[in-house]
Amino acid sequence: MENIVYFSKDLTEVDDKLHKRLGIRGRRAVDLAMMGLPIAPGFIIDSQLTQKLPQVNVKQIIKPYIEKLEKDTKKKFGDAQKPLLLKVVLSSDLNVPNFPSIHNIGLNDSTVKGFAKFTGEDFAWGEYRFLLNSIGGKVHKLDPSELKKFDSKGKTPKAQELQGIVDNFKKFLGDKFSQDVYDQLGLILKGAASSYCDSEIDVDNSLSLMVQVMVYGNYGANSYSGKYNTRNIVMGDPEIQGDFLQNEFDIDRIKPKEIAKIDKKYYDKLAEIGRKVEDNFKEIREIKFTIEEGDFWLVEQREVDEKSTQSHVKTLLDLCKRKIITEEFLIQNIKPNQLNELLHPVIDPRTVKNVKTIKGGIAGSTGAAIGRVFFSTPKILEEHKKAMMSAGDTNLILVMSATYAEDVKAIEVAKGVISTEGGFSSHAPVVARSLGKVAMVQPEMKIRGNTFTLAGKTVKEGEYVSINVPYYEPPTIYLDKVGLIEPDFKENGLIDFLDIVEHFIEDFNVRANADQGRDAKIAREFHSDGIGLCRTEHMFFNEKRIMKFREMILSETEDERRTALEALRPMQRSDFYELFKVMVGHPVTIRLLDAPLHEFLPRTDESMKQFAAYMKTRKKNASPSELKARSEELAEMNPMLGHRGCRVAITYPEIYEMQTRAIFEAACQLRKEGIKVVPEIMIPIVMTEQELKFIKNGKKIEGKEVKGIRDIKEEVIKEYGVQDLEYSVGTMIELPAAALDAGDIALYAEFFSFGTNDLTQTTYGLSRDDVNSFFPSYTQFDLLKNNPFKVLGDQVKELIQIAALRGRLARPDIKLGLCGEHGADPENIEFCMKVGLNYVSCSPYSIPLAKLAVAQNNIALKSAEKKK
Repeated sequence: MENIVYFSKDLTEVDDKLHKRLGIRGRRAVDLAMMGLPIAPGFIIDSQLTQKLPQVNVKQIIKPYIEKLEKDTKKKFGDAQKPLLLKVVLSSDLNVPNFPSIHNIGLNDSTVKGFAKFTGEDFAWGEYRFLLNSIGGKVHKLDPSELKKFDSKGKTPKAQELQGIVDNFKKFLGDKFSQDVYDQLGLILKGAASSYCDSEIDVDNSLSLMVQVMVYGNYGANSYSGKYNTRNIVMGDPEIQGDFLQNEFDIDRIKPKEIAKIDKKYYDKLAEIGRKVEDNFKEIREIKFTIEEGDFWLVEQREVDEKSTQSHVKTLLDLCKRKIITEEFLIQNIKPNQLNELLHPVIDPRTVKNVKTIKGGIAGSTGAAIGRVFFSTPKILEEHKKAMMSAGDTNLILVMSATYAEDVKAIEVAKGVISTEGGFSSHAPVVARSLGKVAMVQPEMKIRGNTFTLAGKTVKEGEYVSINVPYYEPPTIYLDKVGLIEPDFKENGLIDFLDIVEHFIEDFNVRANADQGRDAKIAREFHSDGIGLCRTEHMFFNEKRIMKFREMILSETEDERRTALEALRPMQRSDFYELFKVMVGHPVTIRLLDAPLHEFLPRTDESMKQFAAYMKTRKKNASPSELKARSEELAEMNPMLGHRGCRVAITYPEIYEMQTRAIFEAACQLRKEGIKVVPEIMIPIVMTEQELKFIKNGKKIEGKEVKGIRDIKEEVIKEYGVQDLEYSVGTMIELPAAALDAGDIALYAEFFSFGTNDLTQTTYGLSRDDVNSFFPSYTQFDLLKNNPFKVLGDQVKELIQIAALRGRLARPDIKLGLCGEHGADPENIEFCMKVGLNYVSCSPYSIPLAKLAVAQNNIALKSAEKKK
């Protein structure tokens, strides 16, 4: 019949249109059967016929298929000696964990006795009772409280009591149950169609009904039941993973044994089937099986949604290695954000039972971390030092309202950071992403002294918490210590995966935001094509440098500033030397000092005292109160739009002069060592071409000379005896004025890098640190499609397009990149590629995500071209 498909290991094909009408559960069975595997046979009534079942002669339709089942199983439907029993499974296009089903159809007062010879009377009568209860509850949806009246009130009943329960059920059900097994099946099919067609499970009239033979793992010593995954779903190891029972029926009710302990001949067969199933579906699958008196049957197979990204990636790598799938298929079947699981620790699900959790907040930097909480930079540094000296626990969590420049060293020693102010692009998450740390923002958290309170729970300093910040759902705080699974890039498949991704990286590439050698090394491991943003201000946060830098800031004369800067120059030179050496042959874009100077000054009384003590060693006596007053003089009302970036260079040109000289010295040193370097010097917060011209070319006016970058280069190569040095100068486009003036700016810039964090702030008039105070309302009323600090807004995109076009018209060979926190988002990457940018730059741990997004876009573009 065209509306019914019979499935067994002999099934070879099914019409595509019919296949679509079988529902998810039915398609799973048919797909398994068409592989020639020993599936427990059955037949499926498609969605078209299911709709009509209440009006048709069901017995006449199903009889030929029952006869086929009898032949394949060597059992008879309704036979009193060795009865064939069936189940009906509802199957639709709604993907649910378990489809409603009615088991043991064919049991009646006669067959239950023959069934009991194989399984025991208690089990047989219990299954009879279960059938009747299912007919009442699942098929006819009778009142559960009425059905409970007939059931046992105490412990699991024995056969004699069960017979009485069965009699009471039969009386209650009346003509809804029949002793005639064909009528019994017909009533169930008609009842199920009547009850579930047009129900919640019947999406788009897709409900079909599957009838399948029942097989039992409790028919004797040579009977088994179990389920297994085609490989380990956490680690991705190729050995099958699962459990089984011997001479028992229900694996969900009795403690099972590990599948590796089953008889070897069965294990080998299960492993062989697992490999075939995995190859066919091109992913991990769960398989349910039963061995009945030595007869091997597969019951069902399903997708494994709970598999880890590691196991999924390793499965695809294995399939690709064996030529089961193409490299393109491999790349297209991993979502970029999934790679976060391979890059950061994840919570071990086996360790979270009974641990109180609080869900909510904003993801800042994905991963998981555990540790004792501390509420200030001095305290967490002190605890870290104690732990290091005593071989104690260095797992620490920093909890602060917000972090600033002087807190970077605290983030470095912490495993994770929880802040209460700001959002995805605020200071703590940005720094955490660059360091590979975990970070979240929890606006609901209240910090009072050395405690925090959240959702009615209070945590004191020194107590353990664990944080889980996934990419796909809100963060979770666990109010205790839980277990972690640490990443191993070589073992978890990430490096092998990235090697294949690299085959599909063409002209558009990915660079790293990296300020230290260790960041650069991680970036190269992930195939970064250089550094797109080195934030030199981060280099001064080191405790050995910050005091000297503060001394420079508070210097009262240019000579004093130059003296302090001269002491810093060898440190800067060493920084740049290491970055260039790691990135040998690849471009390194160094952004000269951008942050407002006052951000480097002490913020707390304790750090002010430390600075005063340092100044005394420099024979510059100044009390903490005097230093605080001088620091406050430098404070600005709106520092983001104030004295920062190139504006500092124009006021104090000696700062950029020192940095530029250090860059060229490091480059020349490496050139003499035979190492190729490609320095790119980037000037931030430029408004007009005149600023860039001034810094690049220098200026003489009224007896004062400001050296330009080109002048400093000439001096350095002469000092080092280097014939010449290739370098380029460019700017960040992070102001609307700069975007609109890009044609003129390009006359002095060899490259543009779009700083989209500030470009977003200045375009929309939003502060990235304050938007969370009102963004929830905007989200509630659908006033903004996306968070513009995660996904580029249309107006920002338009400015980028304008700047790119005008820049190219003025300088056709100009290089264009994007280095904001938007750089790893697939949607943003697609836009950047579309408008002709050359690269994006993002934090080292975001490079794999960005690389994958680039590769996927290239594959999609080629596929679209072929279809033209």
